[in-house]
Amino acid sequence: MFKNPKTTFYTFIATSLGIIFFGNVMVFSAAQVTGLTESGSSFAISARQILLTFLSLVVAWMVSQFPITSVRKIAKKGILIALFMMMLLIPFGQTINGNRNWISFGPIDFQPSEFAKLNLILWSAIIIERTIKDIKLLFKVLLAGFSSVLAIVLVGGDLGSAVVIGLILAAMLYLSGAGTSQLTLILAGGLAGVAALVAVQPYRIARFTAFIHPFKDGIYKNAGWQPAHSLMALASGGLFGAGLGASKQKWGNLAEAHTDFIFAVIGEEMGLIGTLGVLIALSILVISIFKIALSAKDEFSRYVGLGIGLWIAIQSLINLASASSLIPVVGVTLPLISYGGSSLLALVGALGFVAGIALRNPELSSQINTKWPRTPSRNSVKQIKEPM
Repeated sequence: MFKNPKTTFYTFIATSLGIIFFGNVMVFSAAQVTGLTESGSSFAISARQILLTFLSLVVAWMVSQFPITSVRKIAKKGILIALFMMMLLIPFGQTINGNRNWISFGPIDFQPSEFAKLNLILWSAIIIERTIKDIKLLFKVLLAGFSSVLAIVLVGGDLGSAVVIGLILAAMLYLSGAGTSQLTLILAGGLAGVAALVAVQPYRIARFTAFIHPFKDGIYKNAGWQPAHSLMALASGGLFGAGLGASKQKWGNLAEAHTDFIFAVIGEEMGLIGTLGVLIALSILVISIFKIALSAKDEFSRYVGLGIGLWIAIQSLINLASASSLIPVVGVTLPLISYGGSSLLALVGALGFVAGIALRNPELSSQINTKWPRTPSRNSVKQIKEPM
């Protein structure tokens, strides 16, 4: 499966497309009730998801065509792009489900934090490449950049995005070779920030305690409702599930069935086989991204690829743990599977960057006979000139 760049690349493409297609099928199944109640059509939400999927794939193809010089230009401005997107929330932000993390342009809802994640990865990759020899400076620069974005996220009350962005920061610092003390400081600061955000909202305190005993009297019909019905869905699926479209929990019992809790619907309709299939597919995708990243000829591309792989892994684990009531519900989507235009567009766009990294590999190019835009990076130019 990962014997050479060609098989790794085709595994990456096939797994990505397979997960995205499967996600559309599950959104169609999980969102029928919500679509019917909100717009009078059981196909309304899934139709939007299909349209957004095609748009995302076009964007990914375009991104994969970018030469490395263009990617670097975007990365240099990554922190400014992320901050600009997040600052739009101050005058234009809409409060949905208690979080001010959405911007509405007519019928289009836009979540800036999803695109901020990708821009932060691109920016941190170029910062790491430039300052890798000075870990203290690297730590200060990355901490300042991520903290500025996190501050706006936390003010908006978006706990899920804050957790994911904080863990991406820790992951990028780990990749750069940061010491244990620095990583401990980041994690301690992150926990303190989460605790502060939870403490100021009573409903979050209830949510953070409900996951331990969601069926307990006094909890079940309040903060325990979502984790309890998510567990019911997963438990009732058995080995093979009730069948596609046959979920009972999505009929008003499980809120956000097509977004944050789509994994529970998968478990109920497709059983243990379906949930294991999702875990295996996501694992193969992340491993293939890591393989592509590690084969990159320049450090910048390597860190971008590893960062994107870690982003998908982190967000997947948080979503799966929330749906299984292993951690409190924090409100993040299951990458490439849950409904959500901003999340899908950002993640599929990120996969486009990974495809570009693979296609700039001369070994892969020779194997599949492609001529891709490949402006060599400064590092690779140096490597070519030095022997002369």
